Amino acid sequence: MSIPPPIIVNADDIGLKPSVNKAILYSFEQGYINSTSLLTNTDFFNDTIDLIHQNPTIKNIGLHVNFAKGRPVTNFTQKQFLDAEGNWDINKTGKLISVLNNETKAAFLKEIDAQLERALTANIKIVHIDSHLHLHTLPAFYNLFIEIAKKRGLKLRLAQTYREGSYLKFFYRKYINNKIQVSDINYSKYFVTVEEFLKNNTNFSEVDKIEIMVHPDFDNTGKLFDHVDIKSMDNWISYLNGSFVLLLFVAKLCLC
Repeated sequence: MSIPPPIIVNADDIGLKPSVNKAILYSFEQGYINSTSLLTNTDFFNDTIDLIHQNPTIKNIGLHVNFAKGRPVTNFTQKQFLDAEGNWDINKTGKLISVLNNETKAAFLKEIDAQLERALTANIKIVHIDSHLHLHTLPAFYNLFIEIAKKRGLKLRLAQTYREGSYLKFFYRKYINNKIQVSDINYSKYFVTVEEFLKNNTNFSEVDKIEIMVHPDFDNTGKLFDHVDIKSMDNWISYLNGSFVLLLFVAKLCLC
C-alpha cells in the first residue's frame, strides 16, 4: 500500500493526546499518511517529542498553531482572547474577522513564533505550518501566518480549495490562497477533505500536489477512526486498498 506521489495526506493534531499519537504513528507505519502537524502547547508535548525521536517513520512534520484551546506558550498580553483560567477562548479567537491593532498583531506573531521555537528547540525539523480549526485562514490572521512562513522558510497550508457553502466564502478562500501562492509558500496546490478528494479525484492532475487532511485516533475498542469526520479514515484506507472504486461501482449498479 502506498500513497500516490503528488498526494500529501496530513494527520492533524499529533500531540493532542496519547490515543491520537498512537493512531498517527500507526497510520505512518501502515502507509496511510505521509505528513503530520504538531501541537506544541499541550500537556503531552514532551511525550510527543520522545515519540517522534524514537520513530523516524514520523516525517514531514508541520506546526499546528493553536489559538483554539489550551494555554498560550508566551506570556500573552491580550487577555481579552483568553478565558478566566488563562486558556484560549475559541469564542473570541474564532471570530476575528476585523483588523487587529499593531499591539495585538505583535502578541499573536510572538505566540506563533514561540510555538514554532518550542518544536525547533526540541530538535524537531518543521517544514510546514497550519493551524488548529483553520484559524490561520481568518481575516485577522492570514497575513501573520504568511509573514511567519516567509520569514522561517516554511510552507503554509491553503484554505480549502473547493466550494463549500456560499460563494462568498469560496471567493474569500481563493483570495487568500492566491496571496499564499504568489508568495510561493503554499504546501500544495489543492487542499481538500477525504470526501472531496474521493468525489473528484479524477479531476486532479497527476503531478499537482494535493493535501488531504485526516485526524487519526483510536476509539475505546482500539479501532482506528477520524475524530473529526468519523468515516474519513475508513474511506481513505479503502481507497488505498483499491476497494473504494469497487464500492462506488456496486452502489451505482444497485441504484440502476
